[in-house]
Amino acid sequence: MISKQLIGITLATGLVAITASAERAQAQAGWNVCRDVECLDQGWNDAQRRWWYTTTQGSRLLPLSWMRALEQPGDGDGAIRAFLDRAYMDELGYIANPDPVHNPEGLPLGWVVDQDKTLDADLMCDTFPETCDALTMREPWVGLTCSACHTNEITHQGRRLRVEGAPTLADFQRMEEDLLQALKDTVADRDRFDRFARAVLGSDQTIDGRESLELQLNEQIVWQQALADKNAAPKVRYGHARLDAQGHILNKVALTIRHPNQITNVLADAPASYPHIWNTSQQDQLQWNGIAPRMFKIRFLGENTELGALVRNTSEVIGVFAHLETDKSKVLRGYPSSARVRELISLERQLESLQSPRWPEEMLGAIDWDLAARGREVFARKIDGESCADCHSHMAPTDTSSNMKISMTPLAELGTDVFTTCNTFLHRSKSGNFGGQLVDTKFTRIDRDEDYTRLMLVNATVGTIRGKLFEVLAAILGEDDRPSGIRTETGLVTEYLPGVSDAKKKADAEECLTQEHPLLAYKARSLNGIWATAPYLHNGSVPTLYDLLLPARMRNVATALDAELPEDAATRPEVFGVGSREFDPVKVGFVSGLDQNPFTFRARGEDGEPIPGNFNSGHDYGTAGLSEEDRRALVEYLKTL
Repeated sequence: MISKQLIGITLATGLVAITASAERAQAQAGWNVCRDVECLDQGWNDAQRRWWYTTTQGSRLLPLSWMRALEQPGDGDGAIRAFLDRAYMDELGYIANPDPVHNPEGLPLGWVVDQDKTLDADLMCDTFPETCDALTMREPWVGLTCSACHTNEITHQGRRLRVEGAPTLADFQRMEEDLLQALKDTVADRDRFDRFARAVLGSDQTIDGRESLELQLNEQIVWQQALADKNAAPKVRYGHARLDAQGHILNKVALTIRHPNQITNVLADAPASYPHIWNTSQQDQLQWNGIAPRMFKIRFLGENTELGALVRNTSEVIGVFAHLETDKSKVLRGYPSSARVRELISLERQLESLQSPRWPEEMLGAIDWDLAARGREVFARKIDGESCADCHSHMAPTDTSSNMKISMTPLAELGTDVFTTCNTFLHRSKSGNFGGQLVDTKFTRIDRDEDYTRLMLVNATVGTIRGKLFEVLAAILGEDDRPSGIRTETGLVTEYLPGVSDAKKKADAEECLTQEHPLLAYKARSLNGIWATAPYLHNGSVPTLYDLLLPARMRNVATALDAELPEDAATRPEVFGVGSREFDPVKVGFVSGLDQNPFTFRARGEDGEPIPGNFNSGHDYGTAGLSEEDRRALVEYLKTL
């Protein structure tokens, strides 16, 4: 007979098994993103959020085993601290993603694991054939995906709110610098290297294995140092919430050329705010300067695919650490890369359903609807024949399908800092393998010696997609954007970039302000959810919406007709703090006191000279003439959008 004790053990074992099975089922159902943070209703469910946070697009920053083992740079107090330490990631501005199912490595939100065992690793190792290990290229890597740069959290009076598609507050520049220094410290400090090797190699440590690992570390240092040198911007710190993304992408393309005498005519010194990305699929032109046009849709992978979005997103992943080989092939044959075209398409499709965020009255305070109604009148009021409503069309927050009205305003008219678009327009590179290749359907060819890097970016992007999917090439070739025409309205200009001593910057600004070209403009779009996107202007040079409605003392050009602002006039702040998540619901933006933030933005240097790239000028449509009541009413109205 079976004893009662055995029956009890059997039943207990069964209950444990059932409980464990239920726990596994619950885990498989997914981590509840909104368990520890409040989420807005933006049209996504919890599963869609989790997938958005953890889906790779082919970015490859470091091997996963290295990232786990890497320590923070410097000696500090002698303590051993992991690079992925949560407090350190918080300091850099990257959001936690404590999802045990989809993020078991505990990576920050938007940092994801990428592994492609089919990657042509032999071609990818051509840069350093004596040290590159093709097996390493096929192992899991850590990289960034869309959500790392386009997700944010705000706090207010002890509460946390997640905003999908909002610009990050991360300090990307410091992250890159610290990562490179951490790699250098690992090689230089033998105790640190021993800990690193033990963690990476485990019980498989051998003399040869350690030597190979050190060679690979040095290879990575050489590559990242080359990127750092190419992206160097000694006079401009990006700080939190800004990145010269277009400069980084163009420099990455230039480095893939591997020309021995590569030129540097433009620095990556024009940081821009990360754009908010709800309603992107409804716009004809994307990026601050409209460099990424919407093309047309084709039937692809069983669904409609917008080709402009595919090109734009492929360009983006090239800029954020995708491996790319452009010197051993041609665009028609495709370029080997780690880019994940299928995932890029899927990410874009999900983005199409993201709604703009509504002002959360229960957290940030009730809207004064009577004041907001007055603000709408001010928004539509004509000043010198123009109104805010002329450039910024209205759309319902739930509208994710209507075409959005976009207007491009020339630099000379808008008056904001010129260099985000000017640098992209002027950036040139030696052509290398790109020389003589086609750029677009008009049979424009890249000059065999030297040409605009933006033309090479089109070639690299198309070649990357072609390298993955042969059948889409003909549908995604871009338009020629070579310079044409001269703007003549400069008779009254007495100085470009008044107060700036850098002669090259002044000359670049003059060139960009006196030409007529589609790229030499900035975009105006619907202001849905604008309350959640501080800091403001394309370069993040204004901390709050209220400050944006004040005039600026800076300007791109000085003319004989300038009227100086009175000494006591209220103007946009030229020094303010950035990086805090604490929200200011009165001025609408993040708190900007210097003692409340980890980074200080400065429109001028310590010597008082304006900093090109950091100008807080422009977008000044009658702001000096607004009354305090009008400004407050406008801010209240903008909360409702």
